[in-house]
Amino acid sequence: MTIHDYNEVDILYTLMSYVNVSSPQDMYYAIAHTILTHIDQIPSISINDLADLCYTSPATISRFCKDMNCKSFVNFKNEIAIALEIARNEIHLSTQDAQKVSEDPDYLKKKMYHEAMESLALVEKSIDMKDIDRICEMIYQAKKVHMLGYQFNKIISNDFQMKMLKHRKFVYAFVERGDEIQRLDIIDKDSLVIIITVRAREQLMKALIDKIKEHHPKILLLTMNQTYQNDDIDWIYRIDGTESQYSESSLQGTMNFLSLLNLIYVRYGLLYRE
Repeated sequence: MTIHDYNEVDILYTLMSYVNVSSPQDMYYAIAHTILTHIDQIPSISINDLADLCYTSPATISRFCKDMNCKSFVNFKNEIAIALEIARNEIHLSTQDAQKVSEDPDYLKKKMYHEAMESLALVEKSIDMKDIDRICEMIYQAKKVHMLGYQFNKIISNDFQMKMLKHRKFVYAFVERGDEIQRLDIIDKDSLVIIITVRAREQLMKALIDKIKEHHPKILLLTMNQTYQNDDIDWIYRIDGTESQYSESSLQGTMNFLSLLNLIYVRYGLLYRE
């Protein structure tokens, strides 16, 4: 399995998510929208100039950065700069593939769909239905279920949340960056926390797991990382599959986890429907 080293916690995605879920009357909405529409200026802008651009104060800009889970305005600008640098090389086909696409655009369609089907086939082979039944039972038995994910995983978590509601099972799906830290007070010993992550990066996972464990829930980690270990996690469920090597954003990984959660959703309905 190949897992591409893309950034799971992308500040640009976080800003866009904030704009999508906030009211235009919200001051932070105005700041996020202004930043996104002047994105190339942000890495070099001063806090005073950004405040003027947003018709607000430097203190409000500082609070906004902390709300985005950045330690400071300087840290926020640095994350923007990194994200923009990554985005400059968002699509990077090999020279050979780029030439083939130039000669025949249909080659790109065949390449992408072939890779998608190949990855899903690997996911299917790696899944044991006994494990799916165990996951369904964990969800059914838990008084509270919380789903944590980054970037595209937030989208599929929200989709799973809506589908599970039709089974009369409410699932918390944190949608804002930092929610997994700021809203830990609603997690308790009767909770099941499901974390979805393609890469399960050691540094990111350790900080998150350490804070979650303070509330003593059961933890289920869904990942494509075949080697990650953490003794504080009750169960690490691994699926196989591939990730694209020519895009900084996840392509196959999105479909892999969406297919897994759809399987859990359907199986849960068959096992526990009233």
